Amino acid sequence: MNFQAHLENTISIMKEEFIVVFLGGLLIQILTSCTLGILAGPLMGGYMLVLIGWFRERKKPVFNDLFSGMQRFGQLFPLFFLGLMLLLGFMLLVIPGVIFATWWIYVIFLMVDKNMPMGEAMKISKNKVNENGFFMHLIFLFMISVVPVVLISAASTLIPPLAILQYFLFPLQSACQASLYLEQVEKLDPVNCFSPEAIQPPLRELPPAL
Repeated sequence: MNFQAHLENTISIMKEEFIVVFLGGLLIQILTSCTLGILAGPLMGGYMLVLIGWFRERKKPVFNDLFSGMQRFGQLFPLFFLGLMLLLGFMLLVIPGVIFATWWIYVIFLMVDKNMPMGEAMKISKNKVNENGFFMHLIFLFMISVVPVVLISAASTLIPPLAILQYFLFPLQSACQASLYLEQVEKLDPVNCFSPEAIQPPLRELPPAL
């Protein structure tokens, strides 16, 4: 697991596609909050597909792509319940939530990229995490989730306007996870994932879910 490469990939997509990745990520967060998380699955699914498409095929995203998950509402809606399960896990002494979040880090990517039902995606994600190193994945989540929040909180106490940086967290975290997914599941080299030699088609083509 090459954390530096995933961070560099994230910086690259933010530089080249800032408007769609950042403003789109902000819009996804707002719409998810306004719908109380009910549309989290379809909205975040479309956003993750944009990231995967750019990393794997250098597909230039447009704003309409952000809502592609709405066409698969029935398949992606159950992610709302997965979010509730994670929230409940964190409420139960935190540790269960940490374990579940680590095991299921690839669920949304497997659902949108491989057209898997949530149950199958949860099982495969857990197997991939255990196979490739649970604690490495846990450290990865810690680095992209806890560390940035602590740093931004500390910085904003000294310079209040820096609190705006918190709005960058979702796009940055999502892009890092998408890059990790392509490394761990698709077996792409994250260091060279933007080179023409590394660009590969999906492992299997699947029809969209009804």
